[in-house]
Amino acid sequence: MGSVNGAEALKALYALQEKDLEIDRLRAEAESLPEELVALHGQVEALEERLTNLLERRAELEREYNRHSLDIEDLSAKEKQAEEEQKRAQSAKEQTQYENRIQQIKDRIRELLELSTPIMEAMENLEAEIAQVEEELAALKPRLQELLEANRARVEELEAAIAAKVEERTAMAAAIPAQILKEYEAIRRARRGTGVARMAVQGQVFRCEGCNVVLPTHVAQKVVQGQLVRCPSCGRLLWKGE
Repeated sequence: MGSVNGAEALKALYALQEKDLEIDRLRAEAESLPEELVALHGQVEALEERLTNLLERRAELEREYNRHSLDIEDLSAKEKQAEEEQKRAQSAKEQTQYENRIQQIKDRIRELLELSTPIMEAMENLEAEIAQVEEELAALKPRLQELLEANRARVEELEAAIAAKVEERTAMAAAIPAQILKEYEAIRRARRGTGVARMAVQGQVFRCEGCNVVLPTHVAQKVVQGQLVRCPSCGRLLWKGE
């Protein structure tokens, strides 16, 4: 890599990186959610899921109860018809046949009523549970709405700040040679946000502050001279600092 305007370019690039990191931080802050909002949203979602399950269970019980009710209604009509026909029976045998038939119907009606009783009890318990969940949701949702509105305002404010920082960044980037800028941005994408690192001097030892690896002497010399050179370990551009 060449050495023309290298030191100045690296200094400008390091300042640009600080701006980029600031923008990254603001974007991460905008994308994150406040802990209270996350916790409350989780509570509401859990309650809504529970309510959905309870309503589905109630609908199942209602269908089952209604089936029993229709069967009882049908059997009651058949019982009444059998009783009317029994009155017109011409023999003791017919009387007995109708009596057996009526008893079978009564037994089945009794059986269905016995089956319906626990269903009714379960429905009553469900109604109480549904009412409790609905009450809890009604108490939580206003606060959730408040937090959502507050977060919306917070994100809007952060997005405005980001837009201003991006505008500043664009102006800064315009002063950096295009090839150097392109190389920095490629390294930054590969290295989680940092494309240029300062070289730290510790006595006779030179280290890359990006990866803390000791730099070879010839690499350190090039950095001191303001040449554009990468760290042999992490690949970041190296700047000698102020």
